[in-house]
Amino acid sequence: MRFASLGSGSEGNALVVQADGGAGGRRTSVLVDCGFGLREAQRRLQALDVAADSLAGILVTHEHGDHVGGVFRLARTHRIPVYLTHGTWQAVAAMPGAAECEHRFIDPGKVFEIDGISIEPVAVPHDAREPVQFVLDSGRSRLGVLTDLGHG
Repeated sequence: MRFASLGSGSEGNALVVQADGGAGGRRTSVLVDCGFGLREAQRRLQALDVAADSLAGILVTHEHGDHVGGVFRLARTHRIPVYLTHGTWQAVAAMPGAAECEHRFIDPGKVFEIDGISIEPVAVPHDAREPVQFVLDSGRSRLGVLTDLGHG
């Protein structure tokens, strides 16, 4: 499993995670959050040799703009499914482009899979509607992602 931060801070957050073992033995890439605009997200992915249209999904931790600000434009442009909790969806449903994206609802504690990567959303305390963080498991390695916690 490989991972790299596209950026972390008030200007935007995003993390790309790749694991071998997808359909046909190919590498699966997912993005955790995307607080960057479309061009900036594409530029940062390209700098890591990851094509935006190769992403198998975007995992959303919570609705704050520095985590979700660019999710729907990136997802709509490249037809990437967006994975988020019902509470996060309620908070972002009115954002431009959100309704036009393929979104898949996830529940904290309920494991799901994207192309050979097992993903467990973990409920966390934060000042958001239904925030989660993620544990990703390729079968050979595990990665826990923990970003925002607490109340502001």
